[in-house]
Amino acid sequence: MRPVTLLHIADVHLGLNSAPDGGLEERAFAAAMDLAIDADVDAVLIVGDLFDHTRVSDDLLAWTAKELARVERPVVLLVGNHDALDDNSVHHRFRVVERCPNVILVADPDGELVEVPGTDVVVWGRGMVRHERAYKPLAGVPEKPADRWGVVAAHGLVLRDDRPSHHSSPMRPAELDAIEWDYVALGHHHGYDVIREAPTPVVYPGATARSLRGEPGAVVVRFSEDAGTGFEWVPLAV
Repeated sequence: MRPVTLLHIADVHLGLNSAPDGGLEERAFAAAMDLAIDADVDAVLIVGDLFDHTRVSDDLLAWTAKELARVERPVVLLVGNHDALDDNSVHHRFRVVERCPNVILVADPDGELVEVPGTDVVVWGRGMVRHERAYKPLAGVPEKPADRWGVVAAHGLVLRDDRPSHHSSPMRPAELDAIEWDYVALGHHHGYDVIREAPTPVVYPGATARSLRGEPGAVVVRFSEDAGTGFEWVPLAV
């Protein structure tokens, strides 16, 4: 398989700040797109909460589309609890696939596997319609396809143990144990957190604007036949 480099971000929360010139979230997102270009990654993975709420302005939607398009490489996008695919979802106005041909929206609530164009990477994820206990981000993860780098993407909360929980969008340790893929890309927790490094890395990149000790950041993931899966947290110049 060909070596691949991905940029993993989540919890961007565009629209959180109503300042006329945009807030930290917008600047951090633009910096992440700059990093994707400067590091010459093969694709970008956004694991939920690109937008903070449903009321973001049309101007912000247009700006976001331009940012996604200017990276000129595939972007795989999942939604999160702040921009879930319910009837009022901001994504019905955003129509990202129409605006940005380079973006792949993972929307099927039963889970779907997408090929990342120009790479040997596949990404599996489930669309979120409602952030609730019944929604299980890791339910139904299939076997990893042969001869592909495999990424499972999920927006939710990793629980401490496998006991029943009141939390919405739960992910249990036993579910993670069963995943024999190359990388699990998470979103929802706002701090950079490596849940486990091996055998399959499971990583929260943190909120893009406040990823590590309050500093903006993202995670760069590398796959190669010689080294396997590697990842590193990278600060963003905001």
